[in-house]
Amino acid sequence: MKPILFKIPKSSKASILIQVDEERHFYDKLHYHPEFQITLVEKGDGLFFGGVGMGKFAPGDIFFVGQSTPHLLKSSKRYYQENSSGVKSISVFFNYNSFGDSFFELPEMRQLKKLLEITSRVIKVSEGEQLRVGRLIQRMLDLKEHDRIIGLMEILRDIANSEVSYINSDVVTYQLKEQGIKRLDSVLNYTFTHYSETINIDQIADLANLSRSQFSRYFKERTGKSYMAFLNEVRIENACSMLLDSQSTIEAISYDVGFQNLSNFNRQFKKIKNLTPSAFRNINQL
Repeated sequence: MKPILFKIPKSSKASILIQVDEERHFYDKLHYHPEFQITLVEKGDGLFFGGVGMGKFAPGDIFFVGQSTPHLLKSSKRYYQENSSGVKSISVFFNYNSFGDSFFELPEMRQLKKLLEITSRVIKVSEGEQLRVGRLIQRMLDLKEHDRIIGLMEILRDIANSEVSYINSDVVTYQLKEQGIKRLDSVLNYTFTHYSETINIDQIADLANLSRSQFSRYFKERTGKSYMAFLNEVRIENACSMLLDSQSTIEAISYDVGFQNLSNFNRQFKKIKNLTPSAFRNINQL
């Protein structure tokens, strides 16, 4: 895939960039950049898409995105309203060679090098470790020069020693020299916005300006899954938020996220989450 190539504005005097994003909603265009990115979400919630996988994000979540790994944060619908309460994140950007070509090749860096090698899977720091790692990221705002290098090493060390989960099940490689930069982005954003509506393959193929068969092949090659499987994942991730944030019945939630019948919703939920909607709600509300 070829999403939008982002150029991170860095000073020639700095090897690490700290960026605070505070807007009505997060930047929601699929993009990538040659830098590693560690992002702490301080405010806001929605869906995070990275590589070829996705998951929810909420305040306190920390994601570690690999070099040239396509990603976006799609804020929940309410953040696109005029009365949005706003979102905020702190991101740390650095390059593999920021500290010299051989820095991560040192024997002492073996564990951190291994960590960097799996970041194309997109790492999510576990809830139990978020507070400590989040404080280290926040502290980076006040550090200067060599103290930022020490601060980054502490962040990497703690992530390497922490329990983590992954947005992608496997290490993913990307084809970044293809035509059609905006095609996949338009499909993803349309899906994130209209997932609760009836969407069929012909409709989404028209959006991508491809025939049904061309689109099915195009989407499978770039994400490793069928479009309908992706759509079901989006719906289930949104259902998870509703199961925890509302008192609506499971049946009502199934219709709210776009499923036409409860049995299919239950089947897809268990397939994706490995447990039933009621079990998910009970476990996460303990």
